[in-house]
Amino acid sequence: MSRNELENFSALPQNKYTTPLLFVPGTYQLSQVGEVPYFSAVMPLQDLADQIKLVEEIPEEARFAWSLEQLFQRDIDWGRVKSDLLNGYLKDQNKLSFFNSLTIALLPQNGFKIEDCYGDPESSPPRCYESWTQTNVGNICVEFSPDRSIGVILWHKERVFPVAIDGQHRLAALKRYCEDLTPGVSSELNTKIPLIFLILDERIGFKGNPENSFIDTLREIFIDLNRNARGVPKSRLILLDDLDIQSFCVRTLLASHAKDASLNTLPLSMVTWREDEAKFDSGYSLTTVLNLNEIVGSCFGDVSLGTIEALEENQVRRYVDTIKAKLELDSEILQSIEEHLQLCVNRHDPFSFKTEHLNAIKEAFRLQWAPNIIRVFREFAPYSKYFSTATEIGAINNMLADYLLLSKENREKFTDRKKEDNKTFDPKNQIDIPLTKLQELKLDEWAFYVVFQKALFLNLFELEAQRESLFGGEIDETREGFLTWWLEQMNALHKRGVFNLKWKAQKGKADLWLGIAKNPVSETIQYSKAASNRISSFITICLWFNNAPDSQDAEAFATSLIEDASAEFPKIVRNAFQRTLRRGLESLVKAQTDTDEIDDKKLKRKVKGELVKRLKAIQE
Repeated sequence: MSRNELENFSALPQNKYTTPLLFVPGTYQLSQVGEVPYFSAVMPLQDLADQIKLVEEIPEEARFAWSLEQLFQRDIDWGRVKSDLLNGYLKDQNKLSFFNSLTIALLPQNGFKIEDCYGDPESSPPRCYESWTQTNVGNICVEFSPDRSIGVILWHKERVFPVAIDGQHRLAALKRYCEDLTPGVSSELNTKIPLIFLILDERIGFKGNPENSFIDTLREIFIDLNRNARGVPKSRLILLDDLDIQSFCVRTLLASHAKDASLNTLPLSMVTWREDEAKFDSGYSLTTVLNLNEIVGSCFGDVSLGTIEALEENQVRRYVDTIKAKLELDSEILQSIEEHLQLCVNRHDPFSFKTEHLNAIKEAFRLQWAPNIIRVFREFAPYSKYFSTATEIGAINNMLADYLLLSKENREKFTDRKKEDNKTFDPKNQIDIPLTKLQELKLDEWAFYVVFQKALFLNLFELEAQRESLFGGEIDETREGFLTWWLEQMNALHKRGVFNLKWKAQKGKADLWLGIAKNPVSETIQYSKAASNRISSFITICLWFNNAPDSQDAEAFATSLIEDASAEFPKIVRNAFQRTLRRGLESLVKAQTDTDEIDDKKLKRKVKGELVKRLKAIQE
């Protein structure tokens, strides 16, 4: 096609037909079954909103007739469309917006029915180019340039049903976005949206399984598109997202490059960061990116822009207040955030932090919280020993680090290359046996279980927030001073064996974790958020019991905590029992009595007995 032809191209006015779209053709020829031609085009946003349909817009009669409820099983999640794609993305003026191509199937329509073939055209529109080859597939008109490198496509508005079979949620968000724009005024409507059109007809080169009907073929393509589509792994998003506060705060905890052995960050060889894996009780990692994300989330009270409605002023203000409470930000930044929040409220725009706000928050977290989180990983006894062993065997910045930094699939290739380069290289003695030392450190240690590590940091964040009122101000009231005290207490409990997974006291004393983090009946580990909360609450009670004046009598302590509302316990300690730990111990008592029918007085007495046994156990 010549440049002059392109420059002179204009959308001819059509009464019943759509505006011609310029396309680039392509064909998938990877299967022995047949070929699937497609047409890549762009469509103005306004036309997209008006012309392209959602699956749920297929006439009901047609859906019943063709069992299309089964064909298109993926219903629109309108909550996600509104909160994530519309308010959280398209309407966020601080983000660049981009969607990849939507796949559109052009279905033959007759009134309220979807036909099982395209058939013959009702009419034929005028040619766009006299020198081009025109092919009418039912009421779809396709014109190809002489060399078939480009073409135009248009269809009968009443006889063709253009439906998104991939990208429904994106299309739904774009349609909702257009509702607030003014045709002819809003420049956003000129945005061009990439589309891929499918026409399942032999006249334009489609070759499918002859045994399949039109609907069967469409169903197969739809299901394959949705089955084979894979979202970006969450770990990768965390490592790449520069607009999400939790994500970039997580990255302040990680080494900046593979061989960075700085004491101020976590070496990459000690963190599972390639895979979406939460657990680390086996293998060679100290933690995972997913777990670090949970830890940072608990630091901010498990609230983020992704968990609130960005258009609701009260929710946004509570979230901003949470950030301000956790971080000391410059007064100018605080004022700028407030002004921006008010502007969003006045304009009814979804709130998001501006770039300068995000940079300030990231730097504040890096200076004020990251060092303290790293201290826990470096100084809590089981983690400290893990780091020492990893350093000794070269798993942080030597050959074993190279091995651990590889994906699981590439580690075998690494050992093969090593053997080729050095015939004396022995994978068993130089890789397997040294790394076994790391795995052995994890045996029976709560510290290497996801549920405990979450609880560990949850406890730190909750107590730190109350540090100035705890123990009558006897602890250094600075965050660093409090952390020093807290680590000393945690290491003392660890030394007594409190954090041993299979710890059991001597005769007459309870299994510390039964009913707290172990199932009362099966004694299996519970990985729920409730279990993390119970572990954290039990730690809080242990710390207070070991440090509060006149608290060394377990019976008296438990009696005061459970029965005496006037006893002088900090609110956080009393809540640790009443709101969290009590329920776990009640479940244990009911399981042991093999009945849910137990009177309140007896239940309270037995729960107190369980707590007393645990408190006595940690004293020895």
